[in-house]
Amino acid sequence: MNLRLHVFFGQLLWLVAVLNGKTLQGVPGYGRNLIIKTLPAIEDYQSNVYEVFMEPYLYDLHRPPPYPIAGNRAEKQIDLAGFKSLQAPRSAPGLQAVVNLQADEESGVEGELVFTQIVPNGPVTIEGNITGLAAGLHGIHVHQSGAVKDNCKDIGPHFIAYYGRHGGPRDPIRHVGDLGNIKAEDGATVNVKIVDHLISLAGPRSIVGRSLAISRDEDDYGRASTEDSTLTGTSGPAVACGIIGYLN
Repeated sequence: MNLRLHVFFGQLLWLVAVLNGKTLQGVPGYGRNLIIKTLPAIEDYQSNVYEVFMEPYLYDLHRPPPYPIAGNRAEKQIDLAGFKSLQAPRSAPGLQAVVNLQADEESGVEGELVFTQIVPNGPVTIEGNITGLAAGLHGIHVHQSGAVKDNCKDIGPHFIAYYGRHGGPRDPIRHVGDLGNIKAEDGATVNVKIVDHLISLAGPRSIVGRSLAISRDEDDYGRASTEDSTLTGTSGPAVACGIIGYLN
């Protein structure tokens, strides 16, 4: 009912503006369409899932931030000074977000990742560098909470949204926050490049304001048939985490 009312009043505003010979440029939300996304049914698990949300503003990345962003990590503010080398070209359209990964306790793992979504509801590219990881595979996940203070203990479970079972990034059933594994070589910097089609920077699956964490161990994608495997992929505790925030 609320959606129908919004559509009705939007059409009414348009009609009034046209009859008065005025443009709609001053009407909030002008030029932003409602997007309807269907996630297909999974047999014996769930029916179709429908998302209805408003298309996000596409930020003009040519303009510098209107104010410096800095401060306590617990306040969900990110210092952009260290991200200059990782930012996409200023001509890039769409939405961008960034996360500054800080070591949990004394793990020594740090990194900076930039998220780019060119079109609303399109895939998200994750690019950046991570240092200090032990050789081997390590799980990378978006967690439910952005409660990052002095450690990664309060970031909650993986960002679920719809699906209640852990899986791999290409599985039909997975948490939204399940991004798979990254591979580290002994003493080398990990260059991350991931393209994911389920996370988003806007709408019901938005990861902005949540936290990204790197796990100590490999993610088994829920294949081990244990309770821990179906929740976390038996990937162990986080060795680094940070809050995801809009770049501009």
